[in-house]
Amino acid sequence: MSSAVGIDLDGWQRLVDGLREAVFVVDAAGVVRVRNAAAADRFPRLGVGGQFDVHVAGRRHDLGDGWSAWYFADSTLDHAHLRLAGGGSRDLTLKTIVQLAAELLGEHCVAVVPATRDRLEWWRCDGGEPTVTRTPRRASEISEVLTGTSSLMRITSLGEGSWGVPEDFGCALAVPLGVGGALVVARKGDFAPNDVERIRLFGKHAAVALESASKLTEQQRTIEVLRSALLPLPLPEVRGVTLASVFIPAHQRALVGGDFYDVHPRTDGSATFVLGDVCGHGLEAAVHSGRVRQSLQALSLVETNPVRLLHLLNTSLRATGSKLFTTLVVGELVPLANGGARLSLASGGHPAPLVLRADGTVDEVSATGAIVGILADVRFSGEQVTLAPGDTLVLYSDGFTEARAHTNRTELFGEQRLRAVLKECKGQSAEEIARHCERAVLRWLDRDDHDDLALLAVQAV
Repeated sequence: MSSAVGIDLDGWQRLVDGLREAVFVVDAAGVVRVRNAAAADRFPRLGVGGQFDVHVAGRRHDLGDGWSAWYFADSTLDHAHLRLAGGGSRDLTLKTIVQLAAELLGEHCVAVVPATRDRLEWWRCDGGEPTVTRTPRRASEISEVLTGTSSLMRITSLGEGSWGVPEDFGCALAVPLGVGGALVVARKGDFAPNDVERIRLFGKHAAVALESASKLTEQQRTIEVLRSALLPLPLPEVRGVTLASVFIPAHQRALVGGDFYDVHPRTDGSATFVLGDVCGHGLEAAVHSGRVRQSLQALSLVETNPVRLLHLLNTSLRATGSKLFTTLVVGELVPLANGGARLSLASGGHPAPLVLRADGTVDEVSATGAIVGILADVRFSGEQVTLAPGDTLVLYSDGFTEARAHTNRTELFGEQRLRAVLKECKGQSAEEIARHCERAVLRWLDRDDHDDLALLAVQAV
């Protein structure tokens, strides 16, 4: 006991022995009076009675009358926790866990985690590149840790299996790694008391990181499955025409949007095609566009006339209680025996399609009609167009015509500019026309924000 400052050294010793930080209590003369186990492990040459001389950054707490307590965090574990908290996929996180464990805790580390189909994954690292194998769910040596009945197991023999631990390794410790998992750290020599605490602490942080990464990976898989159902399908081959498209969502990270197009060939050589735009942006609009596409595909099996198709679609969407409206152009394509194709079109409140003739002139197809999915009393009219070989029908969303110039956000790309761009495409293929229109509007935008962009080119051959 030091009466000068009333410090109970025994009490301090009991207090700091439970801390993972290295702690010294130093008197006014600079002599170490207390050190905990973490300090003994980290600074083995500086014992009680020695002159305090540490050249590592630490935290000092004044105890009065010249006495002080010094705290030194385990910077290696802190750095490891930051790396584990950095996020990433489940597999990347498991690689990081075993790599860090091999660097900081032991010479050989194995993460044993549940996998699909009642199997186990064994992620191993001995200082090199981590490896993984999968086996049936058998790991009797650490079954108590895997089932959660034990928080620490000392293993003297790992036996057969997928451990990959050299025979001369004398000891291993296993700690939980989340539900149904374990982290095993093996060494040639034994573990000091502070080593055990470091492994426990690392295992807890690794388990949290793995759980977070696993949830994120599962969410990403779910998103990918849902998103794949909302993306446009590859364009099919249709007799008598060639097809090309542009699809650039406003939110390109999501890769989906409210604009859509589809082409559905039939066994008689004809086909139904559509390009549309759901009111709104982002995921909600993309989900509704998926509903519109599925409804149209189903309805087109029993109805081929575009005007009647739009009436059926309007009734179907209203029955779902949708609050979003859709504009679209639906068409039926019939190849002609002597070349070219006959098109029947109907529009539901969508920008008028354009036809680029083989001689370079551009015509407008004036099919009129109301928006789809909201109103009960709607009218749609049909229009027929004949495409001679080399003629191209171009359907587009208003993302093209309403694109705002990067130099002046009040100036729109407009239909006249789109017509001029199409005239520049005289003699080009459907694919070349689509790419030329895409480049033109992207130059106009120059990386500025924009609405969804969709275009479908149908060229007769």
